[in-house]
Amino acid sequence: MAFYLSRDRILSLVNTEGLPPHVLHTLQGKDVPMTSAILGSAVGSYVLDAIASGGIKTLQQLAVENAIQPGTPFIYNGHFYGKGFGYANKKSALTLTEKLDEPMEGKKLVLEFSKNGLVNDTAYTRMAGSTRLFAFAYIADVTADTIRAIPYAIGDLVSGQSSMPLPFASTLELQPNDIEQFAGMDRTWIPSKTEFARLADIPEHKIKELICHLLNEHDVPKDWGGEESDLFSDRLLIDGERKTGAFLLKGPAKFHPMTPRDLGKNADQIYRLFNTPAQVYIVQHCHNVGAAVRKTVEAYALHRSFTAPCRYVIMDGVATAQLLRAHGLWDTGVPAQRGRKSARSGGSSKAD
Repeated sequence: MAFYLSRDRILSLVNTEGLPPHVLHTLQGKDVPMTSAILGSAVGSYVLDAIASGGIKTLQQLAVENAIQPGTPFIYNGHFYGKGFGYANKKSALTLTEKLDEPMEGKKLVLEFSKNGLVNDTAYTRMAGSTRLFAFAYIADVTADTIRAIPYAIGDLVSGQSSMPLPFASTLELQPNDIEQFAGMDRTWIPSKTEFARLADIPEHKIKELICHLLNEHDVPKDWGGEESDLFSDRLLIDGERKTGAFLLKGPAKFHPMTPRDLGKNADQIYRLFNTPAQVYIVQHCHNVGAAVRKTVEAYALHRSFTAPCRYVIMDGVATAQLLRAHGLWDTGVPAQRGRKSARSGGSSKAD
């Protein structure tokens, strides 16, 4: 659902031979009935086709690949702050700005465009102030603290499988207990602070062994440096259907909230995880999972979904404790007093 479109730039991207006449004439600026409706909705599918066929990457992926360079197209789905959308503002220039997380920490993304490309009056309220939008743009300039970009299209990315305009990103995430083998988890139980600290003494391989047991995987894979995932299985059951799943597991070698820095250079472990041809991607950590990691995982899942539909699961320390408890592996009788040094000597696996 578009709020802004650059007609000329869109025409340069899409295959005009495949466009219905009313869509082509609208993009060419001809007088067509229902112009706003055509630009707002009908053009969107052709823009998404261009993104998919062109292999356009997310801004997060470009950062991991050190490919943030002028002229490079990208997609970004997330928070922005819109400026210049007030009706009283007579200037044509508009901006959307966002302060970026790791691995682009210290930079801001600035989209610059003109009011002439706004599709309808809804754009003025929908894009103003603090908002969440999907943007397809190209990088115009990069400085030490700013990535300046020019958009092709800006709007809401919505699910095409719902009668209501449901945000597409919200359809990508599954909860841990949506995996039927994990369904015994009591999501209402939350460990106390003292109980949560026990996770520091549970090594990663114990979590891997439990997951393999629940999925009826008889061989527990060993860790090695070049792995794309810690565990791969084609036995996940979701809504009664068998799915392939790739797991990234993080044990207590780094017992703190997960950040991209815990996932290799520029969070390249997430990059490697999504190189695995799976239908569900699971990121598990013994502690909390920070917002920057969640945004990065969502970005990779979004990109992959343009060509191969997928879902993702974030399984943080609370969910991990709930899974252990559901299978009799949460020893409430053992106080968590050993601390980090003992946890390491007790056989915790190293973080990758």
